Formats: sequence, structure tokens, C-alpha cells
Amino acid sequence: MKSETALDNLIEEMRSKGNLPALNDTVLEISRLAKNSESSAPDLAAVIMRDCGLASNLLAAVNSSYYAPRFPIKTISSAVTYIGFEKVYLLSLGLGLFRHTMETLQARNLLKLYATSYFSGTLAMSLAEVYGHASPEEIFIAGLLYRLPGLSLANTFPQHFLDMQSRINERGMTLNQACLDVFQVRYDDICDAVLALYHLPEDVERVINQGKVSDEPLTMLVGEAAGLAAMLFGDRPAGKDVLRKTEKRIRKLLDRPKFSVSETIRQTFENDRNIKHFFSLGAEDVEIMVNLLEWGKANPMAVVAHLDFGTTLDAESPADTPEALIGHFLTELALCRKRGGELNPLLMLSQEALFRCLPGSEIFMAFLSQDKQQLLGRFYVGSSLHLNAQEFSVAMTNTDAAIVRCMKVQSPTEWQKGGVGLGLPYALFGRMPFQAAYMVPIVVNKQAIGLCFTGRLNGKGFNDRECVWIDQIVSHIQAAFSVTRT
Repeated sequence: MKSETALDNLIEEMRSKGNLPALNDTVLEISRLAKNSESSAPDLAAVIMRDCGLASNLLAAVNSSYYAPRFPIKTISSAVTYIGFEKVYLLSLGLGLFRHTMETLQARNLLKLYATSYFSGTLAMSLAEVYGHASPEEIFIAGLLYRLPGLSLANTFPQHFLDMQSRINERGMTLNQACLDVFQVRYDDICDAVLALYHLPEDVERVINQGKVSDEPLTMLVGEAAGLAAMLFGDRPAGKDVLRKTEKRIRKLLDRPKFSVSETIRQTFENDRNIKHFFSLGAEDVEIMVNLLEWGKANPMAVVAHLDFGTTLDAESPADTPEALIGHFLTELALCRKRGGELNPLLMLSQEALFRCLPGSEIFMAFLSQDKQQLLGRFYVGSSLHLNAQEFSVAMTNTDAAIVRCMKVQSPTEWQKGGVGLGLPYALFGRMPFQAAYMVPIVVNKQAIGLCFTGRLNGKGFNDRECVWIDQIVSHIQAAFSVTRT
């Protein structure tokens, strides 16, 4: 029976030392969107693209052979369109949690714990796919989070954590038994407490809480994935006999008599491009690890832990220049138009193009209400996580407003603070006062039906080149609307 006092003290000490950090704004916003029934794919894409690291990791995951896209997916908008809102949300939540937790790393010698955690998640996802689970991405998060509390323990109580590991490796104790011996608390109870702090969405909590049902196949597969990851990184004894027993259990759970653990490990790590990015482990490294896992007489991690293991965790991905990006986005927009179909994917892609190519900009796509009395925001992307597109609202009867004038004259308009007002509600936009804006009406069949508004909060306006880019992007939107309305 667990001791509430021991658990409370443990959690409090981990929190006080910064090893159970509050979730960052991106992860919290992704969780909030999932709970909001009115959230849309553009809302999710807007949050992800603000975080360059997360966006890069997500695109690496979607371009893996696991999802097998026919053509490379280079934008967040395309990723959402290709695999859907729910899968992108789950992948982003898992990757966001992992990247955020990595920031608490106290010592490089604990890096393998991060690798074990990530490998647990990605192996669990592979096993869930073979099992036929409708959303293996949920199991990715479950596998990931089951190991993450151990990182907080290791960072906060390094010597105690080593004592716990020795009980597992040398005495054959289970994780729960060893944790209870050393910390007077079961590991599963620590997981529950951490989960409660994070306030994760109900669907994710449901999957993770299934861990309390010992005979639930998916839960057992998560446990097997965690065990395999622990063997790969030297936290649990391996060898042919151990692997054979593990393989037998997994075959029974999957009802696959010919299932191969070694082949699944190779294929999983080959599919996941983030393995190389996070841990500097290439295909040859993984092959060595699998061979040593089967041999069982050496620690795979000790052999492949080159001096550069994990160095990419601290490395920033090189950012493309706006000049390099604009050509790519204009090509993608042309292809999107050629494919036809719904307008939403093209509008999402337009938003992403503007956001990526116009640094420091706040971007709104707005359209007239049915009675044409209001110009209402539909899509937004920019610096604020707390601003909704729908809060962009302009009364068309306010003929003195710069936005209304732009719609009336049906021509691109540059605006600088100090002249006529924009016409936006002060209660909301007075908190983020624009210094400059470039507005392009969306004109179809000689009627202005909407507006692309690009504003900046600093004193810098838009140069001629940037204005041309905005004009070109809006021209694709107008052409797409023209086709759908004829």
C-alpha cells in the first residue's frame, strides 16, 4: 500500500528542483485545442508552426515510411491535410512533451534515459499498429510517458536512482518493486501523480490509465516496448533467451506466430527519422545495438555511445531564408490549386507561406459575413497563443476605417500607425497595437469577399519585395475561389 506522504514529498522535491516543469505554452495550447470541439485544422497548424523545432520533428515523423507519403511533405498544412487533425495532434503532443522534458536534462550521462523513453514510445507505436489499434499515435504517447517520470527521478535523486536500477538489473526486481524499495512509492503511483500535474486530454489519460488493467493487450505491449528499450540501452539484461521469451509473449499478444522482435526494432528505427536527429544514431549504430542485444554479453549502449551521441539535442535546425522559402511555397500553392478540392487546405498553406516568409508578422484571413455587414476573421497565425481568428471583426458600416476603405476600393493598401484607424475592436487589439500593415482584398468576380491582413507590432513596415509576395499568395486564393464560384 502506497504512502501518500512519501509520494507527496517525492513529487514536491522533484518540482522544487525544476525536474517536473510546467508544460510549455505550445504543448498547453495543443492540449487546449483538442478539448475544444470547435477547434479546426488551421488552428492546430498555426500553433505547431510557431515552434520551429516541433514543426521540424513533426515533418520528419510524417515523412517517414510509417506514413509512406507519395511525395515529400514540406509544410505543416500539408501534414494536417495528409494524415488528419487527430493524428497530427497526438504526434505533436508526444513530440512536444518529449522535447520539453529534455530541457530538464541535468547531466549528459543521463541522456540514455531520454533515449530509452523515446524508443519506448516509438516501439509501442509500431506494436500498436501491428495489433491493429485505430490510433497508434495514442500508444506512442503512452509508451513515452511511462518512462518520462523516471527521468525526473534520475535528475532529482541520481544515487537513489542508480540503487533502483541495480535492484532491477542484479536482483531481477520489477520496476515497481525496486522503486518501492528505494523510494517507498510504486513507480506506477509516481506516474499517476505526474499525469495529474500535466492535465493531459482525456483521450490520452484513458490510454495511459489502461496500464492499471494488467491483462489488457495494448497495455502489455507498452510494457514490452519499454522492456525492449531498456535492454537496448543497458538498463535491463538481454540475450537470446530473454529475447526469445519476450518474442513469445509479443507473438501471443499480436497473434502473429512469425513476429520477429529484432526485425521490428530495425524497421521501427529505420522508419523514424527523428532517431537520427535526436540521438545521432544511424542505421549502422542500430544494427550493432540489435546484434549485441541478441548476443547479450555486452551493453549495446556502451558500444555505440560515440562522443557525439545526443549532441544534436542542443543544435538548432538551420532556418531557411524567406528568399529561399517563397519559391517553394508559391510552387506548393500552384500544385494545391491544380489538385482542386476544398479551399481550406489552400488557405492553410497560404497562412503558412505568409508566416514563414514574413518574420515578425501577425496574419489574419477574414471574410464577409453572409449579410456582408461584418468582416470576420477565419484564420490567424502570429505571436499570440491567446488570440482567436474570430476576434478580428470589423463593421463594414465604419467607412472611415482603413480596412473598410481597402475592401471598398478593392486594391492593396499599405497602412502606418498615426493616420486613419484600422477599425479593429480596441478592447482586443489595443493590447497588441499594430505599427504597420499591408492589406490585400480577396476579389472574386469584381466583388471583394475577404481580406488578407498582415500586420507588424514593431515600427518596421513591409518592403516592396514582401508586398509582391503577399500579392502573389493572395492571387492564388482569388483564383481558387473563382473556380469554385463558377
